[in-house]
Amino acid sequence: MKTTYILKINKKYVNRLLKYKVNIYKIKYQDDICFLYVDKCNYDKLIKYKDIYDISLVRVKGLLTYLDLLRKNYIFIISIIVGIVFLFLLSNIIFDVRIMTNKKELIKIINSELKEYNLTKYHFVKSFKEKENIKKKILTNYQDKIEWLEIDNVGSVYYIRVLERIINDNKESNTYQNIIAKKNAMILEIKASSGEIVKKVNDYVNKGDVIISGKITKKDEVMNIVEAKGTIYGETWYNVKVELPRTYKEIKYTGNSFNKISLNIFDKRYFLFKRKKYDNEEYYDNVIINNNLLPFSINNTLVKESITDTYFYTYSDALDIGLTLAKEKLMDSLSKDSKILLQKKLKLYEENSKIIIVVFFKVYEDITDYGEIVKDGEGNGNTF
Repeated sequence: MKTTYILKINKKYVNRLLKYKVNIYKIKYQDDICFLYVDKCNYDKLIKYKDIYDISLVRVKGLLTYLDLLRKNYIFIISIIVGIVFLFLLSNIIFDVRIMTNKKELIKIINSELKEYNLTKYHFVKSFKEKENIKKKILTNYQDKIEWLEIDNVGSVYYIRVLERIINDNKESNTYQNIIAKKNAMILEIKASSGEIVKKVNDYVNKGDVIISGKITKKDEVMNIVEAKGTIYGETWYNVKVELPRTYKEIKYTGNSFNKISLNIFDKRYFLFKRKKYDNEEYYDNVIINNNLLPFSINNTLVKESITDTYFYTYSDALDIGLTLAKEKLMDSLSKDSKILLQKKLKLYEENSKIIIVVFFKVYEDITDYGEIVKDGEGNGNTF
């Protein structure tokens, strides 16, 4: 890498230097000052006349700059290298193995298999492919005992998750139940596969009301008790409240950015080399090295310049945003097959520097719930 010396001199002296056969390969003018760009050989020639022509060294570019930087920061750099090596060892050695089951037989089997494949404490971490191969071999060897197995490493700990294979005996269910309303609603649809329907479409029901009974009756006499099965869809009602700040901030990016190596320790960020600073900036880390046991990471950090603008919500904008947020908030609490039949603004007002929106929703949703029936002689002869 070529080393360049940048010298400062009054421009009235530049022509005089030519008689010394100095090779200047670049000159920059700034008012009465000139900046001369020369190599090491010509720098040695010029520096002899520094007192005569008031020549001063501004800076050095090239290999010498980096060598000087290394010389000044060698302790820090050595510490970083030692830290990286130490971190690499900590990140790649397993210090504990935890088998996530309370079945003694399974623990014994898994421990034996892990020793065979050197997947134990104080060994290097296995690659994903190696772990998958080990898992397949264990599952193949113990098909009759192990249903499912997963090998995960979090930091320096292996977590072995295992599920015992159980052969189910198909026994007749002794459960007797009613289908009841999960919440207050108007019934929109009844799908019954067993049991006696005791409510009709468009009936209003309260939470806990029986809709499909497990008691099969004839002329008010209970002829049989079964497990009522079915699904009930109803119309339900919700009021959803949303709060928006009167003002909001919007971040915009100028397009200026750069990448630098940074060191994160205890949530503090340190850049390893000099960098320009923006008045407002955001950081995006691409982790190079880290460890879950230590609050330490080395990152390739993208620094982006940003501008923050402050805006005021109009009532019209707040209403549009509030309706959307209220709908999202409601749908997050409903099952996937639910749908909104109607939405209507109830209130829109300002309070404590916030805009409050209250929205009414009419919803189509599954209101199915279950209530156990206790047969006579097994309890009080009634229900749920």
